[in-house]
Amino acid sequence: MKFFNKITGSKNEIIAENYLKKIGYKILQTNFSCKLGEIDIIAKDKNCIVFVEVKAKSNVDFGYPREMVNKTKQNKIRKVAQVYLLQNHEYDCDCRFDVIEILDEKIEHLKNCF
Repeated sequence: MKFFNKITGSKNEIIAENYLKKIGYKILQTNFSCKLGEIDIIAKDKNCIVFVEVKAKSNVDFGYPREMVNKTKQNKIRKVAQVYLLQNHEYDCDCRFDVIEILDEKIEHLKNCF
């Protein structure tokens, strides 16, 4: 089951990446990871670095995909983003945190979520 989830997650991240490219974002990195965790997509929107979490579900029986990005997950993403910024010498830049929700193959881009 874990292998299937990994394949499905990768497929959804590729869908999200293609969507971002289509709307003019430059993809800087995918699946950035460090000992603190992982960020699905790091992109650039004009002069802003965007840290993107991709969440997908086939239905809303147990809530929307965006609801899976709770406070604990948000804090983890923030910490991983700090590592990315330090490693890439991005000390004075605008950044934001987006969620791309894929629900039954429909994409919802939620900007500046947290």
